[in-house]
Amino acid sequence: MIAVIVIGGFVVYPMLRPAANVASVQATPSPLISDYERADRFLNVDLGPSLVETNQALPGVTSKCTSSLPPPCKDALIVLNKAMIDVDSAIQNSQRDIPVCIGRPVQQFKDDWTGMEQGVSQAISGFNESNRTLIIEGLQHFVAIAKYMKPDVDRINKAQQTCAKTV
Repeated sequence: MIAVIVIGGFVVYPMLRPAANVASVQATPSPLISDYERADRFLNVDLGPSLVETNQALPGVTSKCTSSLPPPCKDALIVLNKAMIDVDSAIQNSQRDIPVCIGRPVQQFKDDWTGMEQGVSQAISGFNESNRTLIIEGLQHFVAIAKYMKPDVDRINKAQQTCAKTV
């Protein structure tokens, strides 16, 4: 029985291997919509809802994170952190469909966004460890990088205008 399986393997294996003299043919997928429409879909459909969620979480942080750093500040930071991670996930999940015309500014936005999220995570860690210095450093890190968000968004919007509007 084993001999039959081994012999069968020698017969079948060469048929399964790709032949060395056969040219590999790959069809390049042609886009169904323009780069401008893909960029618009990414920004408004894929990314938009999670950005709205983040914008809704920010007032809670602003109102609850006073200089005394009360416990409700931690809760607000956790809500903000979840929303920020959702934005990061939306970018990651749509990575393959981000058109080249906005790719570089979106990557810069993502890098800055990740830095801000790390600041929020650091502040939450400070609450968990009862370390006021860590909380303040995390919040300062968040604020220091947040100033780059408007220029990042402006660059994305400007780049979107250069995207091809036809297929």
